[in-house]
Amino acid sequence: MIPLVYFLIAWGVFILIFGVMALLAILQMMRFGIAGLGTYASTFVFMAVSVVAILGCVVYYSSVDWNQGVNIFGGLMNSPFFNPSPT
Repeated sequence: MIPLVYFLIAWGVFILIFGVMALLAILQMMRFGIAGLGTYASTFVFMAVSVVAILGCVVYYSSVDWNQGVNIFGGLMNSPFFNPSPT
């Protein structure tokens, strides 16, 4: 059994990596982009979509019981591949 909290920790690490990469992307857009409405609009859209997606995940994840476990290979040993019936 793998606790679900491990998946939450992995998600947090991925969000941290995404935050660093997004910050670098925003800095590059602001520094090297053509100073105009398009640059600011695309940066705002990128940030807005990212925030909405992350907040949607947080709202969904708040309803998950993180004390549960996942048995990934539980039914695998009962499959005909590992336990063939004699013919």
